[in-house]
Amino acid sequence: MTRFLIKLAGGLTLGVLLSACAGPDLMALDRDHKGQLATQAQTQPQRDFYANLPPTAASSPKCPQQAPVMGLDHGPRAQTTPYQNQLRRDRYAAQMSACMDAKK
Repeated sequence: MTRFLIKLAGGLTLGVLLSACAGPDLMALDRDHKGQLATQAQTQPQRDFYANLPPTAASSPKCPQQAPVMGLDHGPRAQTTPYQNQLRRDRYAAQMSACMDAKK
C-alpha cells in the first residue's frame, strides 16, 4: 500500500512539473507586448480632440461642450506631461473666450 501511495504521489508530482514546464514563457510575452506598445506609441502621436474642431456657424468657433479631461501627469504610469496639460487648458480657455466673444 505504501509503495502504491509513493508511486501515486510521484506520478502526480511529475505530471504537475511537466505541465508547469510546458506553459508559455510569460516573461517573453510581456517583453513582446511592451515592445509593441512602445512602437505603437512612437507611430501614433497623442490626439488632442479640441485642436481641430470645425466652426459651427460662419466665422464663429465651436464652443467646447465641457472642460477637457486631463491625463495623469505624474507618477509611474503618467499618460501625459504637465506641459501638455497646460497647453490643453490654455487652448480651452482661448476657445471659450473666442466663443463668448462670438456670441456677443
